[in-house]
Amino acid sequence: MLIGIIAVAGAATLLGIMPSMQKTLLVDGLPMNSLMFFTNLTISLVCLLMARIKGRSLKASRIQLIQALIMGASGMMFTALLLNTSYLYLPVGTAIMLNFLYPTVVCIIMGTVFREGFSKLQVAAIIVSITGMAFLTGAGGKMPVIGIVTAIASSLTYGGYLIANEKGPANDLPIEAKLFYVSLPGTVIFAVLSAATGTLQAPAGGLSGWALLIGGSGLFTVSGYFLMMYGISRLGASTAAFVSMLEPIVSVVFGTIWFDDPVTLGIVAGGCLVVTSILFITFDGFLKSRAQAAGHP
Repeated sequence: MLIGIIAVAGAATLLGIMPSMQKTLLVDGLPMNSLMFFTNLTISLVCLLMARIKGRSLKASRIQLIQALIMGASGMMFTALLLNTSYLYLPVGTAIMLNFLYPTVVCIIMGTVFREGFSKLQVAAIIVSITGMAFLTGAGGKMPVIGIVTAIASSLTYGGYLIANEKGPANDLPIEAKLFYVSLPGTVIFAVLSAATGTLQAPAGGLSGWALLIGGSGLFTVSGYFLMMYGISRLGASTAAFVSMLEPIVSVVFGTIWFDDPVTLGIVAGGCLVVTSILFITFDGFLKSRAQAAGHP
């Protein structure tokens, strides 16, 4: 169990630090198209290498391939694009907290579209998360609407991506194959966009810029995904979800230190409420999994 906790905590730490690396690259002048292309390319190449090392095939059926590519385009690619856009207007910690409304999004979709209903903890989580969003978006009164909208939109696209990770045949693929196909649309689309618009550029700062781009953005992302999947396999989804709450906390702390972002009472209150809503949903999942293990419906 300890190894699983370390893996999920490591994933949350990497994925919590990564947004500050990406914002640094964007602020230093790297075009969004280049950031997205090199990040997705790194993920694709690492997945190819891991599949080769483990001797796993990338073969997928037509329906698995279609689902994985749609997941990559609508979930991973658009989520990253929206979230990176929000970094240009909001403190990293605030953007990540708004993105972490996605557990509430998943809860609402599963409860309505898939007719799973709502428990008392889920209802409480929805109310608390919306209240937290109100505090975050009203913090200081100086946050551009475009930053708020793109950050919240990223929670919607990522929530849909997570549901797709639970439903459908693509989830029968090995993690290396699934991540390869999920990252492929971003690699191809942003390669074409970068070439067509003349925005395929090297990062500023020479080797340090490349280290931030390939290491901080690409490798941190793919390493975080692999560690999270491994941790879930050792702990189960409910316990892993609880440990992964470390991610928004790391983002807030690291982003505040890295960019010297102001921390207002509204941001603190909103962040605490969002984390509380995640705790409610996580605990609800734990209770349901324990009830299923005991043979109760």
